Amino acid sequence: MVRLAAGVLGLWLGAAGAAFAAPADTVTNPSIETINTARAAVVEALNKAPLGFRRILFVSAIPEGFAAYQPRANNIFAADEPLIVYTEPIGVAWTKNGDEFSSKLVVDFDIRSPDGQVLAGQKGFGEFALSAREEPLDFMTHIKLDVTGAPAGSYILGLTIHDTNSGKSTTTDLPFEIK
Repeated sequence: MVRLAAGVLGLWLGAAGAAFAAPADTVTNPSIETINTARAAVVEALNKAPLGFRRILFVSAIPEGFAAYQPRANNIFAADEPLIVYTEPIGVAWTKNGDEFSSKLVVDFDIRSPDGQVLAGQKGFGEFALSAREEPLDFMTHIKLDVTGAPAGSYILGLTIHDTNSGKSTTTDLPFEIK
Protein backbone atom coordinates (compact mmCIF):
# COMPACT_ATOMS: atom_id res chain seq x y z
CA MET A 1 0.00 0.00 0.00
CA VAL A 2 2.81 2.38 0.87
CA ARG A 3 4.63 1.55 -2.37
CA LEU A 4 1.46 2.15 -4.38
CA ALA A 5 0.87 5.49 -2.65
CA ALA A 6 4.46 6.55 -3.37
CA GLY A 7 4.03 5.51 -7.00
CA VAL A 8 0.80 7.48 -7.34
CA LEU A 9 2.38 10.51 -5.64
CA GLY A 10 5.35 10.24 -7.98
CA LEU A 11 3.07 10.15 -11.02
CA TRP A 12 1.04 13.07 -9.69
CA LEU A 13 4.16 15.14 -9.06
CA GLY A 14 5.49 14.24 -12.50
CA ALA A 15 2.20 15.23 -14.17
CA ALA A 16 1.96 18.42 -12.10
CA GLY A 17 5.55 19.30 -12.92
CA ALA A 18 4.91 18.76 -16.64
CA ALA A 19 1.81 20.94 -16.47
CA PHE A 20 3.72 23.81 -14.87
CA ALA A 21 7.00 23.40 -16.75
CA ALA A 22 6.13 25.11 -20.01
CA PRO A 23 9.16 26.23 -22.04
CA ALA A 24 10.39 29.64 -20.91
CA ASP A 25 10.17 31.10 -24.41
CA THR A 26 6.45 30.26 -24.78
CA VAL A 27 5.27 31.85 -21.53
CA THR A 28 5.73 35.51 -20.76
CA ASN A 29 5.41 36.29 -17.07
CA PRO A 30 5.92 39.96 -16.23
CA SER A 31 6.91 39.10 -12.64
CA ILE A 32 9.72 36.81 -13.81
CA GLU A 33 10.89 39.41 -16.31
CA THR A 34 10.96 42.03 -13.55
CA ILE A 35 12.85 39.68 -11.23
CA ASN A 36 15.37 38.81 -13.95
CA THR A 37 15.94 42.50 -14.74
CA ALA A 38 16.40 43.34 -11.05
CA ARG A 39 18.69 40.31 -10.59
CA ALA A 40 20.86 41.43 -13.52
CA ALA A 41 21.16 44.90 -11.93
CA VAL A 42 22.18 43.40 -8.57
CA VAL A 43 24.77 41.13 -10.25
CA GLU A 44 26.19 44.19 -12.04
CA ALA A 45 26.36 46.16 -8.77
CA LEU A 46 28.05 43.24 -6.97
CA ASN A 47 30.59 42.89 -9.78
CA LYS A 48 31.44 46.60 -9.51
CA ALA A 49 31.63 46.60 -5.69
CA PRO A 50 35.03 46.51 -4.03
CA LEU A 51 35.85 43.33 -2.14
CA GLY A 52 34.48 43.73 1.36
CA PHE A 53 31.68 42.71 3.69
CA ARG A 54 28.03 43.61 3.48
CA ARG A 55 27.73 42.25 6.99
CA ILE A 56 30.29 40.89 9.46
CA LEU A 57 29.61 40.29 13.15
CA PHE A 58 30.07 37.97 16.08
CA VAL A 59 27.23 35.46 16.41
CA SER A 60 26.14 33.17 19.23
CA ALA A 61 26.10 29.91 17.23
CA ILE A 62 27.14 28.46 13.89
CA PRO A 63 24.82 30.08 11.32
CA GLU A 64 22.39 27.78 9.51
CA GLY A 65 22.70 29.65 6.20
CA PHE A 66 22.45 33.05 4.59
CA ALA A 67 20.78 35.50 7.01
CA ALA A 68 20.08 32.59 9.39
CA TYR A 69 22.20 33.70 12.33
CA GLN A 70 21.76 34.90 15.90
CA PRO A 71 23.79 38.03 16.67
CA ARG A 72 25.62 38.11 19.99
CA ALA A 73 24.33 40.56 22.55
CA ASN A 74 27.91 41.86 22.95
CA ASN A 75 31.51 41.12 22.06
CA ILE A 76 32.43 39.74 25.51
CA PHE A 77 33.39 36.06 25.58
CA ALA A 78 34.05 33.57 28.38
CA ALA A 79 37.58 32.17 28.53
CA ASP A 80 36.51 28.82 27.02
CA GLU A 81 34.01 30.20 24.48
CA PRO A 82 34.87 30.11 20.74
CA LEU A 83 34.70 33.21 18.56
CA ILE A 84 32.12 32.67 15.82
CA VAL A 85 31.94 35.26 13.05
CA TYR A 86 29.20 35.49 10.41
CA THR A 87 30.20 37.19 7.15
CA GLU A 88 28.51 38.24 3.92
CA PRO A 89 31.33 38.97 1.47
CA ILE A 90 30.58 41.27 -1.49
CA GLY A 91 32.63 42.23 -4.52
CA VAL A 92 33.63 38.58 -4.97
CA ALA A 93 34.96 37.77 -8.46
CA TRP A 94 33.29 34.85 -10.22
CA THR A 95 35.01 32.82 -12.92
CA LYS A 96 32.88 31.15 -15.58
CA ASN A 97 33.88 27.64 -16.57
CA GLY A 98 31.42 26.07 -18.98
CA ASP A 99 27.98 26.66 -17.51
CA GLU A 100 29.15 27.18 -13.93
CA PHE A 101 30.48 30.16 -12.01
CA SER A 102 32.99 29.64 -9.21
CA SER A 103 34.75 31.65 -6.53
CA LYS A 104 37.34 30.95 -3.90
CA LEU A 105 38.18 33.05 -0.86
CA VAL A 106 41.15 32.38 1.42
CA VAL A 107 41.05 33.74 4.98
CA ASP A 108 43.91 34.87 7.25
CA PHE A 109 43.40 35.91 10.83
CA ASP A 110 45.38 37.57 13.56
CA ILE A 111 44.59 38.40 17.15
CA ARG A 112 46.18 41.61 18.37
CA SER A 113 46.37 43.54 21.57
CA PRO A 114 44.71 47.00 21.53
CA ASP A 115 48.14 48.55 20.92
CA GLY A 116 48.61 46.47 17.75
CA GLN A 117 50.94 43.70 18.95
CA VAL A 118 50.17 40.46 17.08
CA LEU A 119 49.57 37.73 19.65
CA ALA A 120 48.43 34.88 17.38
CA GLY A 121 47.42 34.29 13.80
CA GLN A 122 47.50 32.09 10.76
CA LYS A 123 47.75 32.74 7.02
CA GLY A 124 45.46 30.59 4.90
CA PHE A 125 43.41 29.63 7.96
CA GLY A 126 40.30 28.85 5.92
CA GLU A 127 39.08 28.52 2.36
CA PHE A 128 35.60 29.12 1.05
CA ALA A 129 34.82 27.87 -2.45
CA LEU A 130 31.46 28.01 -4.18
CA SER A 131 30.23 26.87 -7.58
CA ALA A 132 26.81 27.70 -9.00
CA ARG A 133 24.91 27.90 -12.28
CA GLU A 134 24.43 31.67 -11.81
CA GLU A 135 26.47 34.28 -9.99
CA PRO A 136 25.01 34.14 -6.45
CA LEU A 137 23.42 37.30 -5.10
CA ASP A 138 23.74 36.17 -1.48
CA PHE A 139 26.95 34.60 -0.20
CA MET A 140 27.80 33.86 3.41
CA THR A 141 30.61 32.24 5.35
CA HIS A 142 31.35 31.69 8.99
CA ILE A 143 34.60 31.44 10.89
CA LYS A 144 35.05 29.72 14.23
CA LEU A 145 38.17 30.30 16.31
CA ASP A 146 39.05 28.56 19.56
CA VAL A 147 40.79 31.02 21.89
CA THR A 148 40.84 28.72 24.92
CA GLY A 149 43.67 29.67 27.24
CA ALA A 150 43.81 33.33 26.27
CA PRO A 151 44.01 35.53 29.36
CA ALA A 152 41.22 37.94 30.23
CA GLY A 153 41.56 41.23 28.41
CA SER A 154 40.74 43.26 25.31
CA TYR A 155 41.73 42.06 21.85
CA ILE A 156 41.21 42.73 18.17
CA LEU A 157 40.42 39.98 15.69
CA GLY A 158 41.75 40.92 12.26
CA LEU A 159 40.26 38.98 9.35
CA THR A 160 41.68 39.25 5.84
CA ILE A 161 39.99 37.65 2.85
CA HIS A 162 41.82 37.07 -0.40
CA ASP A 163 39.80 36.57 -3.58
CA THR A 164 41.83 34.09 -5.64
CA ASN A 165 39.95 35.00 -8.85
CA SER A 166 40.67 38.73 -8.72
CA GLY A 167 43.80 38.84 -6.54
CA LYS A 168 42.08 41.43 -4.32
CA SER A 169 42.15 41.40 -0.52
CA THR A 170 40.36 43.23 2.26
CA THR A 171 40.83 43.33 6.03
CA THR A 172 38.32 43.99 8.79
CA ASP A 173 38.91 44.32 12.53
CA LEU A 174 36.48 43.09 15.19
CA PRO A 175 37.27 44.13 18.77
CA PHE A 176 36.38 41.63 21.49
CA GLU A 177 36.96 40.96 25.15
CA ILE A 178 37.62 37.85 27.18
CA LYS A 179 36.33 37.90 30.76
